[in-house]
Amino acid sequence: MKILVTGVYGFLGFNLANFLAEKHDVFGLYHKNKRENLSKDITVFKDVTKIIVQPDVVVMCHAAVVSGTVVLSENELEAGNVSFTQTILNSFPNAKIIYVSTVAVYGNSSQLITETTSENPQSDYAVSKLKAEQLLLKNTTPTIIRFSSLYGNGMKENTIIPIYCEQALQDKRFVVWGDGSRMQNYIHISDAVKLINKIVENDIKVNFPILGVSKKEHSNVQLAEIIGDYTHSEITFNGIDASKSVQYNNTISQKAVNWQPEIDLETGIKQFLEWKQKQF
Repeated sequence: MKILVTGVYGFLGFNLANFLAEKHDVFGLYHKNKRENLSKDITVFKDVTKIIVQPDVVVMCHAAVVSGTVVLSENELEAGNVSFTQTILNSFPNAKIIYVSTVAVYGNSSQLITETTSENPQSDYAVSKLKAEQLLLKNTTPTIIRFSSLYGNGMKENTIIPIYCEQALQDKRFVVWGDGSRMQNYIHISDAVKLINKIVENDIKVNFPILGVSKKEHSNVQLAEIIGDYTHSEITFNGIDASKSVQYNNTISQKAVNWQPEIDLETGIKQFLEWKQKQF
């Protein structure tokens, strides 16, 4: 099978492309930043007009992402998440489309989020991702996956898990904002890759966005305790965390795709810390 992965040097695109390349003919499309250790079997392109092969499947992992300390303008988000998505659609009209989106489209919902929860984006980033979803639905019958926070070896350094881990490994103490009670959902990169692979290799048709989330949420205190126990670090508290907790139930998605996340947070964090230690 010929598969094009956009955003191939991003965290998800990189891991997905390497996984798929073990069995398929994989091509990658990237914007600017490269990453080492991409499989030599993957042909990469920087310009979509240079891709002469017609892929059977396109997995859209490209995204202009706002996370941690990264701030992008509304125009940058529109260009990266909406306009470029249209470019890909125009270039490969006959391909099976899998689009990677985000649970941010639900906004700051205090209710239990399921596949039937209404969208209520509260940021320019979330708005741009939802607009891309709607654009896809006008032109194709895509499979849309809304992931929660992806984590694992090689993840971006500007979000809560790598920040806590960096402080713990270097200083033997780290700071949790607020009282640490806020609940968040983290899904390991390998579980995300396996979910996409299920959809790539099977004739799965759903008429709703798939929820790519892990089995349960963890508070920031619980996350901190996992990291603190492993690194023998002190946990301190500071400031106020005004962000809302989130909770999900993706039973419908699990049944539709015949998939379940396998890696619990404690196992995933320990793997990340072991990897992180080797980077020092």
